[in-house]
Amino acid sequence: MVNAAPVRSAPELSLAFYDQQGQPLADVVVSVSGIPVTQTAPPVMDQVNKQFRPSVLVVQKGQSVSFPNSDNIRHHVYSFSSPKTFEIRLYADTPKDPVLFDKPGLVVLGCNIHDQMIGYIYVADSAYTFISDKQGHITLPSLPASSTLSIWHPRLSLSESERQTMTRQELNAMPVRNGRIQITLTLAVAAAVQQEEQSFGNKLRR
Repeated sequence: MVNAAPVRSAPELSLAFYDQQGQPLADVVVSVSGIPVTQTAPPVMDQVNKQFRPSVLVVQKGQSVSFPNSDNIRHHVYSFSSPKTFEIRLYADTPKDPVLFDKPGLVVLGCNIHDQMIGYIYVADSAYTFISDKQGHITLPSLPASSTLSIWHPRLSLSESERQTMTRQELNAMPVRNGRIQITLTLAVAAAVQQEEQSFGNKLRR
């Protein structure tokens, strides 16, 4: 049974994300505004079986990302996204220099050799930025009542301006099940996503 009681007293916030069919939703990114970034170990965006791995990578503003190629074929990685436009020409193994991501925002990746390769780098300007696991779960630290959360998912929106936001007070009013706040996101249908990805692949070849 769903318990709609507020969770203001909880030291942590446990969230559970679902799509409109009630399925757990992995790769939801939640960022809490106003938390200064901190530098951590250099992140890696690998390429395995002609796919970016992970498909969604969260980094912090000012970090450099390594792009190893673990396939036995070459890839040619691009992005035309405004936070970071770059190109790593046809290559194998690991490029000598990582790529610096010094502006916050969403970076969409593609390969001009393999249309199906679409990946996302979420460049955060908050140290409190988290990504949901396969069960759709995220655990946030205790947050001030004035906090605002920015929520993004690859099928929720490709546009920075269209990210969903939610206040701490709004979270308090959400239903709770098994100690986790239940949040449902309405996602684009698969056909719409494929059209977006195909459009991006075509752009890479221009």
